Amino acid sequence: MDRIVKILFIDREEGEYLLLADLLSEIHHTDYQLVWHDRLDGALPTIFGDDYDLILLDYYWGDDTAQDLLTAAKTQACTTPIVVMTNEMETEVDREAIRAGAADYLIKGQINTQLLERTLRYAIERKRTEQHLSRLAHYDTLTDIPNRILFRDRLEHAIRLADRDQGKFTLMFIDLNGFKQVNDNFGHDTGDSMIRICAERLQECMRRSDSVARMGGDEFTLLLENTDSSTDVAHVAEKIIERISARYQIGGYDISIGCSIGIAVYPDAGRDADSLLKSADLAMYQAKQQEESGYRFFTEAMNKEVRLQLRMEADLRNALREGQLYLEYQPRIDLQTGDIVALEALLRWNHPEEGPLNAKAFIRVAEDTGLINDMGYWVLERACQDLRLLQEQCGPNLRMSVNLSVRQFRDEQLVHRLATTLKAFEVPGRHLEFELTEAGLMDNLELVSLCMRPLSHLGLTFSLDRFGSGSCSFLQLQRLPISSVKIDSQFLSALSRNEEDQRLVRAMINLAHNLDKTVVAESVETQAQRDWLLEAGCDQMQGYHFCGPQPVEEVSRTIKQWHSENS
Repeated sequence: MDRIVKILFIDREEGEYLLLADLLSEIHHTDYQLVWHDRLDGALPTIFGDDYDLILLDYYWGDDTAQDLLTAAKTQACTTPIVVMTNEMETEVDREAIRAGAADYLIKGQINTQLLERTLRYAIERKRTEQHLSRLAHYDTLTDIPNRILFRDRLEHAIRLADRDQGKFTLMFIDLNGFKQVNDNFGHDTGDSMIRICAERLQECMRRSDSVARMGGDEFTLLLENTDSSTDVAHVAEKIIERISARYQIGGYDISIGCSIGIAVYPDAGRDADSLLKSADLAMYQAKQQEESGYRFFTEAMNKEVRLQLRMEADLRNALREGQLYLEYQPRIDLQTGDIVALEALLRWNHPEEGPLNAKAFIRVAEDTGLINDMGYWVLERACQDLRLLQEQCGPNLRMSVNLSVRQFRDEQLVHRLATTLKAFEVPGRHLEFELTEAGLMDNLELVSLCMRPLSHLGLTFSLDRFGSGSCSFLQLQRLPISSVKIDSQFLSALSRNEEDQRLVRAMINLAHNLDKTVVAESVETQAQRDWLLEAGCDQMQGYHFCGPQPVEEVSRTIKQWHSENS
């Protein structure tokens, strides 16, 4: 502490003040400035600010104690450390003071220069450490603006104020357009620099009462207090788009991006934090459907969609509890041998009102709400259980393919849970394959690639679904532990149209073979498609031309009959 340390001393006895002043004057390496207040109420306005580095407080105050002041300081997030003083050692007082928020405890008759200096220094340094740790927990380390934790706190505070004052405020959800390409083309250092500049530009668009936060990745939020006019909000959105879209000069590169903004106004778009965030996120998603940067206000039509999603979320939670989910299995045939070599597990929901639903109807809600993890583990366990049964009935080499959401890779328990499941059902890891969509993989390449290695050590293999529909490069395809690719169904439907489409599919098959990948065609519906793909060198197929999805009991009979007819 090489600067002036300001201390507020609150005690009715002038003698104590003079004694402390003398002791502090003997500390030569630090300049202490002691300010004395003999009335507690007169000191109150300064305690909850940052006027002093430390407060020394007599615990007893006439017939009362300083407990109320300590409690008030703690409640109002006082940043100044408080050290209490008493005439003698009292264990219960010591405990009460520390519980109430005191940094330390001193006995007046035992204070000397060394003890006083050490107590003051430790209290101040400890408080600074606590503030530093608190900042790390509540501020984004890259941009030094609030993170999602602090933003959530501010959002809920804004809701309380708006309820009290019958006012309105606006939540903006901002997503950068084209940021992924910046990372891919110019590197993560350039991407980090762009995120920092974006945070600065957003702060330039704010009033003093507004608040900006980074939610993670390339997503930001903005709170606009006291907004009554939608026109004013629209002007702010236009200003943000203009500033974000301005050119960036980073590391010698001239780069441009855009942004999409979703706008939710309280209380029309929701009366709690979760509802507001979902509304703003949905409006942002609608804005992102435009080709250029833009903004969208949350509307009643969107509100209806949110209500449907909330209802589906509740129904999904109930489905997990009540056992309404089930699996069907679609066989995959090896074209050279004619054998059924694998099954794809397909998730279904027997909805009590809507009837059977396939995963496309509810998987996005499951991912958005985090239910995908519990659902994914249920699928893995049931698929492994059924695979063990089918291997006993139909042959030990049968394999199982399971669709895995990229969001499941964020669960730190994935590898452990999977290893436990394989062991519990006595399924060799080499008999289980995970399917990932090409788009999902490329949007989360770093995360997924880190998780694929330990999973592959368990013997698991990976398949790239919808091959050709995304932007996976040959180099990335070769480096990742992917053993097979599935040609997207849109290419199969185009086979009969012209020779150009046929050449494209043939090139995809040749490319995959050159990279030592097995090629699987899905959604094969006609004999003509089968014959053409067989001639083009496709390895495996699945689709209604062979067999549709079936329950486990039915698929067991299908496999036995198929092998009997083709043996």
